[in-house]
Amino acid sequence: MRAAVLYGPGDVRVEDLPPPEQPEGWALVRSRAVGICGTDKAFYRGTYPLFKKPLVPGHEVSGEVVEGPEDLVGSRVVSEINFACLRCEVCREGLYTHCPRKKTLGIDFDGGMAEYFTAPPWALHPHNMPHEKAFAAEPLAAVLNALQQAPPRPGWAVAVLGTGFMAHLTAQTLTAYGFKPAIVARPDSPKAVFFRRLGLEVLTPEEAVKAASETPGGLGFHMVFETTGSNQGLSIATALARPRGVVHVKSTPGGEAVFSQTLAVVKEIRLIGTRCGSHREFKEALRLLESGEVEPQVTKFRSLEEAPEAFEASLDRESMKIVVTI
Repeated sequence: MRAAVLYGPGDVRVEDLPPPEQPEGWALVRSRAVGICGTDKAFYRGTYPLFKKPLVPGHEVSGEVVEGPEDLVGSRVVSEINFACLRCEVCREGLYTHCPRKKTLGIDFDGGMAEYFTAPPWALHPHNMPHEKAFAAEPLAAVLNALQQAPPRPGWAVAVLGTGFMAHLTAQTLTAYGFKPAIVARPDSPKAVFFRRLGLEVLTPEEAVKAASETPGGLGFHMVFETTGSNQGLSIATALARPRGVVHVKSTPGGEAVFSQTLAVVKEIRLIGTRCGSHREFKEALRLLESGEVEPQVTKFRSLEEAPEAFEASLDRESMKIVVTI
């Protein structure tokens, strides 16, 4: 099969590989559309060291089941990325996305940027959408995981930092749930236009500080979503949050963040890191996508043979999302 293989920073090659080995009871899925996410870009930049070398990347994936349980064969599916044992104490506690024995698709286990990948049937979610839209279920489920762990309350002032794909999904989800988040971006952000089209206000960090002083009580935003993909985002997020506010940390850029720990302590801020969605969040993600309440914004589609060019294009500041089609 053809596959994009990441060997190290800046080194993606399209090669012939044997089909993936199928553990007993697992399904074989033909990949159709794979998004390049922030973690993929961090691997490619080298700011986030590879867990597996070489690696077939890609976990924002939609495809078709070609082998597996009879009721799934032929179905269009999206895949969860945490393939847990479902037997250990952690899994029995309901934390299967943190199973110490898990394999993580496109992270330490070969992912979907190939003609085929394999997954346990329980991790696959059928859908009836075009693959070019359904791939967004995985990152959207990650947004919903944050809202599940610490949802905003009615009337809360909410801000989203960043103008990337995760920020765009977060803004649309909050809007679907009845909030009108303020978007905080650099003055020269080329992607700010996509948020203005949603009817949302886009503020510079300086303007956001002023807006924070105009929130109820003048204390700041009740909830801030840090989706900048930068190690500097957390510094802005803690500055904008009100005392005992919530900062959802969604960026995985690698490296270490620099922020005022003293300010976070003095304000008694809750910093909540959330990663992948579970079964429940995937179901809701597919509902939001199928209903049209959330629409993924794709900049370009590239073929699998163009994977090296796709990774380079994903680093362009004007790119919202690059999707590899197979």
